[in-house]
Amino acid sequence: MDSILDGLNSAQRTAVTSPASILQVLAPPGSGKTKTLTARVAYLLSHHDYRPQDVICCTFTIKASREMRERLSKLIGNQLESKLILGTFHSICRRYLVAYGHLIGLKKGFGIADSNDSLAVIKKIIKRLRLGIQANTARFRISSQKAQGIRCEELMVKRSKSSEQEEFVRVYQAYETALSNSNLLDYDDLLLRCADLLQKHPQCVSNVQAVLVDEFQDTNRIQFDLMNLFAARNRRITIVGDPDQSIYGFRSAEIKNLTRMQKLYRDTSVVILENNYRSSGSILSSAEDVIEQDTSRPTKKLHPTHGVGTLPVLRKLSTAAAEAQWLTLEIKRCIALTGNLLKYSDFAVLLRSASLSRQIESEMGKEGIPYRMVGGFRFFDRAEIKILLDYLRAVSHPEDSDTLIRVINVPPRKIGEETVKLLTTGAEEAKMSLWVFVKDVAQGRRSTKKGLSKAAERGLGNFLGLVETSKQKLLECRDDTAPRRLLEFIIRRLSFREFLKTAYPLDEENRWANIEELLAQAGDASNPAASPGGDDHLPGIDGLEQQQGHPGHEALTRFLANIALSTEITSDDSSKEKVTISTIHAAKGLEWPVVFVPAVYDGIIPHSRAEDADEERRLLYVAMTRAQALLYLSFPRRDSKNGDDTAQSSFLPPNIVDNRFRATGPKFHEKAVYGIADILRRPRPAIEEMLKGMSGLPSVEDDRWTADGEEHPGAVPKWDSSRALPPTYECSWAKRRRVDQEDRPKSCTYLASASYTMNNQASFSISNTLSVGFSTARQHMATQESTTSDRASIEEVNGVPNKITATSHIDSGLTQGTISTFFGQIGAKRTASKSPSLVNRQPVKESQDDEYAQINRFQASRDILQPTVPENLSDHRIQPQRWLPSRPTAEPSKPLEYTWLSALPKPEANPPSIASQQKGGNSFENTEMRTEAENDEIKRSQGSLDSIQSAATYHPATMPIIRQAGPTTGRKTLGIRRGMNGWADRMSKANNKNA
Repeated sequence: MDSILDGLNSAQRTAVTSPASILQVLAPPGSGKTKTLTARVAYLLSHHDYRPQDVICCTFTIKASREMRERLSKLIGNQLESKLILGTFHSICRRYLVAYGHLIGLKKGFGIADSNDSLAVIKKIIKRLRLGIQANTARFRISSQKAQGIRCEELMVKRSKSSEQEEFVRVYQAYETALSNSNLLDYDDLLLRCADLLQKHPQCVSNVQAVLVDEFQDTNRIQFDLMNLFAARNRRITIVGDPDQSIYGFRSAEIKNLTRMQKLYRDTSVVILENNYRSSGSILSSAEDVIEQDTSRPTKKLHPTHGVGTLPVLRKLSTAAAEAQWLTLEIKRCIALTGNLLKYSDFAVLLRSASLSRQIESEMGKEGIPYRMVGGFRFFDRAEIKILLDYLRAVSHPEDSDTLIRVINVPPRKIGEETVKLLTTGAEEAKMSLWVFVKDVAQGRRSTKKGLSKAAERGLGNFLGLVETSKQKLLECRDDTAPRRLLEFIIRRLSFREFLKTAYPLDEENRWANIEELLAQAGDASNPAASPGGDDHLPGIDGLEQQQGHPGHEALTRFLANIALSTEITSDDSSKEKVTISTIHAAKGLEWPVVFVPAVYDGIIPHSRAEDADEERRLLYVAMTRAQALLYLSFPRRDSKNGDDTAQSSFLPPNIVDNRFRATGPKFHEKAVYGIADILRRPRPAIEEMLKGMSGLPSVEDDRWTADGEEHPGAVPKWDSSRALPPTYECSWAKRRRVDQEDRPKSCTYLASASYTMNNQASFSISNTLSVGFSTARQHMATQESTTSDRASIEEVNGVPNKITATSHIDSGLTQGTISTFFGQIGAKRTASKSPSLVNRQPVKESQDDEYAQINRFQASRDILQPTVPENLSDHRIQPQRWLPSRPTAEPSKPLEYTWLSALPKPEANPPSIASQQKGGNSFENTEMRTEAENDEIKRSQGSLDSIQSAATYHPATMPIIRQAGPTTGRKTLGIRRGMNGWADRMSKANNKNA
């Protein structure tokens, strides 16, 4: 008993040990419902001395049932666990129909038609009857009728005068006839026919002592009836669910089943689990505010067991393309600034609709971010796997005509479409199954309307021989190895590997590897595909005979049935680190450290075609509560389809957004990162690892777009035609204006100075030597000597000899020299010291977030490691290389302007703080060098020679970039022609033009 209750909180213990016969456990997200339900099963077995085969435990997914079995085996042992009747509703119903289906006239060895099979049958019916109804619509309506327990016979009695309803009834009737002739049951038939069985023969479940149901809010009406039928003898039911997570209305799930159960059983006891062990406090608070807008829900709270954590983000972007770009950049920023605490597999992108993934997938491909799509092809849906499974189905129940048609000419046997049409037409006219008609034709007892070719006759004989021989091989197998042995025989007879080489020459190895995986699953009795439900036999009941079959045939039937009931996606690369992209519906029951929910605007969430707004709200609630540490919601301000303006989701009113969300991504300072590590129960990363990741980022903040979602006015074109901000600074005077050295605040330091890693696949780095502000030639000449002497006086910094190169022109006092200095003065002064000194830096001022100080310390340590300039090149001025990118396709954020100033502006008395700079965005602009003709035109517009002579060009404060073109013949300067008398010649030229 102590081991069963160990680790449970008070509410969980109350639910596990409750003496109530009818118990509802309301379990919000992350409250430990699976642990509670598992402990309840173990408690009932140990405390009430129930036999495990007398306990039914229903789940909704194979994954959930597998997880429960693993936990129960630790609590009660494998021997008892294997005898439990535990599985999905569909798998449990199949077990009862296999054992007792003959009592309601069900044929032995029935097969299961999956969704694709059902749709194919309906399409043929519509084509044959020449009806106008859509196949998908008809299949959905048939499934909905069966989920509510409505049979075809009931609809035929209540025929409507509507032509549309009349067509649907005809399709429904023909569909049921087709399934019956092929000895098939679809998914809904498993539930419906089992309900028929238990209503007519309740003694089939007379041994059941207790029934437990997981995810009860997702049950439909027929599943609710089945629960009551299972427990009809002893009326002991425990359900676990959460009405706030009822999101499967499109599958006919009814949230009303909770209240329906309370009305049916007046003595129902309710226990609420409120402790959340998954998400941070801020995530839970925002999710609660969203779901509490539904006033009709049962009142319950979520109590976080983690700290408050980082506020969730509600990000506005300009377009869906910008949203995808922001999402990928934020993923990279999270990983880098948390010191690799987070991995790609820790991120999930949850979508309201799978169609929203296109731009996100495209952007992740461009940025080299690996990802996996949840909801793609199942392993069993691959072409080579389906071929072999169809052969197994043809051997198991050859009455399935559609299966025979799919494999009758695979590999090719000269049986074309015309031959298949002759065979199917003949079978319909003779009113017999296709398999019986094919046997009669091949053995000469019947003939088709038109004679078959000799090649078609030989192919038909070969196919018939293969199936009959396989049946004999199956009879020789009398244990669970039958599926694998039969597969090996069919593969050998078909020469299947040679067929793959011919049909798929470029992908034969991978496809053959899939075949080997199928063989492994068919031979592994512990594999979920082979037997997910443990012991598949039901306990014997006195006076009731169970239908027995051949052991080998039963093993094959069970193997095929479990594959048909499997809805999980098998991933070949699950061990690799990849971002998960999934729909919200498919993500239910899962969790990730970081969750992104894009397109949170009216029309998507809530969806424009949704009929139940409350279910759409619950859908957003489910998405938000999948996140453990970080939650990002986002939406584009303009619709990508029609360009119309979007409206923020009505589920996120201003009062919730203002109190619970931040407008941009979080700042990953030390405290925030440690909080994430604590929530995830992972070791805290070292400061060095956190600082190391900063060097490869365009910016340490989420500042490429403004808080309102527009592209930042300071964004500059990058080499790949995207846009990025220049590195930011901690000083308020860093805007493009002329500032004297004595006016600069002592606390100003650069945050990025040593290097800059471009965001590209090559990951190359370039020097980040930034020029600051404006300076005139006259001012520079006045301060040149003092600046040079100050630089030469520094022999050592932090105990490390100076070896900084001459390219380190980011010192606050160093500006561009004159041409004459380049040829004369510089060379004379540098002969005194061949090793340039380290650049002066102002002391670092600790900011309120502490993150800027960390960056400064990191950048200062990088500056020390600069290489020494060779002596033979010490007399040369090192020019930063300029890479000229191709024009980006996007329009620039702001028109490029080249400004001339006639006077030096005075610095502001109270410069704005760094916080205000971050809020308002960066003020840098993208600039270009103008040609000489353009500069001349600008001068003529100035009006007079005096203003031209006093004007000074500004030096653009942008990042120098690598030259892309080939070598040039001359050095570029700021619009001044290279030469000793360049300035004088230029002024003379201007005078001549004005004259």
